Amino acid sequence: MPDIPIPEVPGPARQEEAGGWQRLQSLLALVIAVVAITLAAWEGLENRRHNRLTVQPRLGGEYSSGREGDSEYVRIAVENNGLGPAVIGSLRIFLDDTALPARSGIGRSPWSVVIDSVATEGMHVDAHAFGAGYFLPAGREYLLFQARRPRGSAPDDAPIGAIADRIGIDICYCSIYGSHCDRVTLATKPLDVGPCPDPPEPAAPRRDGQ
Repeated sequence: MPDIPIPEVPGPARQEEAGGWQRLQSLLALVIAVVAITLAAWEGLENRRHNRLTVQPRLGGEYSSGREGDSEYVRIAVENNGLGPAVIGSLRIFLDDTALPARSGIGRSPWSVVIDSVATEGMHVDAHAFGAGYFLPAGREYLLFQARRPRGSAPDDAPIGAIADRIGIDICYCSIYGSHCDRVTLATKPLDVGPCPDPPEPAAPRRDGQ
């Protein structure tokens, strides 16, 4: 009759080795899970950072003066050369280095004060402004001030371009995320503009019925 093999019972050393391997497997699984969560969080932060960079605005100013046909002109404009829209935080107008108060109630607007001060007979003036929260799209130019008059209607020692030396415009803005906040100051000489106001909180998504 053939001998029946008797299975070998693992001794204490082998049981301890098997238990150590199981603990190692559990530890490796935990490490892999932690690494996966960390990578997912890092990827989310990078995507968010990338999204914010892809909508970063950048405003620049333009002064120009010259002659067109029978008239001469001076022009002040702002342009968004960035990647996304600029959300305007504030726009302040200066005349002769002094900040003009914003219009309140039935008071006069700052541009009205400027026009009354710089306009001469026969001059045509256009002035525009935007308030807090205005969106200036990327690639868009916005005319802020323009004055035209017929050539020869003023003395040669009073060039129309000199008007730009009296006017200053300070604009504070942010991206649509309320980040990458900056300012652009349109002036031919330094201005005491002070700090920009705090950026507004990003608008919360609206729900139906609200």
